[in-house]
Amino acid sequence: MRILIDLTSLSYHLSGIERYALCVTEEMLKCDLKNEYILLFRNEEYKDLQSLIHSRKNIETVILHGEHKLFFFQMVIPLALYKYKADRYLFFAFPCPILFYNKNIYNTIHDMGRWDFPGKNKISLFYFKTTESIALRKSKKVFTVSEFSKERIHFNVNTPYEDIIVTYNGITKNISESKVDFEDIKDKYFLPSRYIMFLSTLQPRKNLKLLLEAFSEIKDYVDYDLVLIGRKGWEVDELISKYSVENRVIITGFVEDKDVAAIYKKALCFVFPTLYEGFGIPPVEALANGTPVISSDSSCMKEILRDQAIYFENNNKDELKELLMKVSSLSAKMPHELDSFMLENYDYKKSAQIILDTISID
Repeated sequence: MRILIDLTSLSYHLSGIERYALCVTEEMLKCDLKNEYILLFRNEEYKDLQSLIHSRKNIETVILHGEHKLFFFQMVIPLALYKYKADRYLFFAFPCPILFYNKNIYNTIHDMGRWDFPGKNKISLFYFKTTESIALRKSKKVFTVSEFSKERIHFNVNTPYEDIIVTYNGITKNISESKVDFEDIKDKYFLPSRYIMFLSTLQPRKNLKLLLEAFSEIKDYVDYDLVLIGRKGWEVDELISKYSVENRVIITGFVEDKDVAAIYKKALCFVFPTLYEGFGIPPVEALANGTPVISSDSSCMKEILRDQAIYFENNNKDELKELLMKVSSLSAKMPHELDSFMLENYDYKKSAQIILDTISID
């Protein structure tokens, strides 16, 4: 069987969906010596896969070129897909192009945020809802990352439950195997000695406003600072400027994977005030590094974090403030690790095997 995997998304900044695409592909390639693979890349092979690619005879790479993102995804990629024939076509990050048709397409839809949490940009919303709707209708099976997202896909687009397969996110090896010491990176990112932390793309859906407001109102009563890790998304510059007061809020910007584990380990706790998620990787990574988690109870968070976090009502600032005031005393009593279900299921190797089993049976 010839399996084509679209990895062109890896040429952009790696967020959760791109990491999923990278990690499940890597695990599929490692465990599957029988099938042939065609990997599509944009402009160049992804460096972290090169040693694996060039050590195996059953892997072919195709390099596509293009700069304009929309034209590349909707014109360049489909032309290549028709040229390089395969038995299965897998799209792990973004949905398949509108102009590509085949009876053996498998899309991954990570969440239904465009339906459940639409932004203000109507043109962008129309584009993404259209591409996802068409992709879902063309999919032989759909992969998603939580039971919550499975339910929302069925509700919003009426995809049959039996055609939606849950393949959870996992923890990347660059983070889980990192040996970096906190003292070696403290000055690099201007980190304080005592802090709580938040990690994600800084955008409205993550509800950073609630966290900044809550912290600004209790900062004079606590002995720790707030560290924000992640690239700036849309509509956050004014928000960050408003609440970044008295050097108590530290914004690191992007942090290398190898350094993140050390920052997790040193934090008093990880705070995740998100309004909507399909999975929510950062708090899982925090628990894997021994850091307790405070999370909103929105969307999938209770499904994913289970009994391993303390929750506050979604968007309830007073509840969050109360928990932040008690962090120092609460942290020792809070869960500091993944439970057995998480250890077994939040694993890219297991998700890769589920994908292989699914496309082999169909």
